[in-house]
Amino acid sequence: MKLTASQLRYMMALRKLDHGDKIRCTDLAKELCVKKPSVCGMLCRLENMGLITQDPYADVRITEEGRTAMEEWGRRLDCLAGLLAGRLGLSRRAAGEMALILLGNMEQKSLEEALREVSPEYF
Repeated sequence: MKLTASQLRYMMALRKLDHGDKIRCTDLAKELCVKKPSVCGMLCRLENMGLITQDPYADVRITEEGRTAMEEWGRRLDCLAGLLAGRLGLSRRAAGEMALILLGNMEQKSLEEALREVSPEYF
């Protein structure tokens, strides 16, 4: 499943906040430093994709499909961020932000080539 850089950013924030229960929209907004209306809009898109569910009280739960996507993209993000940090001497945070942008905009074939470089066992 292809995700945009913004969708990936939200999914990785959800991954960070996930403790197996509900995630509050306000916590997600705080984590991403955005306003709640921005969170609500993106969560609707992620729900339409089947990655999360929302209840009427604005709490979010990650679906099984969402967990699978979140873990797969999380591994890709970690691999690419590691490559960027090592090769470019970036901080882990800067490398992670750059990796999100790249992952959201790269063709699958190019992504796999880059990930093979840093983690051949990934494939």
